[in-house]
Amino acid sequence: MTPHDDERLMAELWPTGKFGRAEPVQRPPLPPLPARPPERRPIRPWTEEEQAQHRADILAALEGWQDKSPAADRRRAYSRDHACQTADLRRHLRLVPAPAPERRPGTEAA
Repeated sequence: MTPHDDERLMAELWPTGKFGRAEPVQRPPLPPLPARPPERRPIRPWTEEEQAQHRADILAALEGWQDKSPAADRRRAYSRDHACQTADLRRHLRLVPAPAPERRPGTEAA
């Protein structure tokens, strides 16, 4: 307890812990709970034909689409620059053939 708390307690006639308030703080009532959502019907799985049609619709909608925002332009420029830099780094790499398995004398196939 700090000296400030002690002064506040002494300022009360009877220490009730409410620090000068005769009644507890009244809070507004809670809002009523929302109505219960209706029961969901079971989800029917798609048939293969429905899946194929949905995929074809999505691919047709995305054909030729390109994001034209400034952020997308920055990402494309960054990707181009990064690809050029990493291509320079990969140019010096070459594939090395795996070593041939050692053959011991006398193990050749007949």
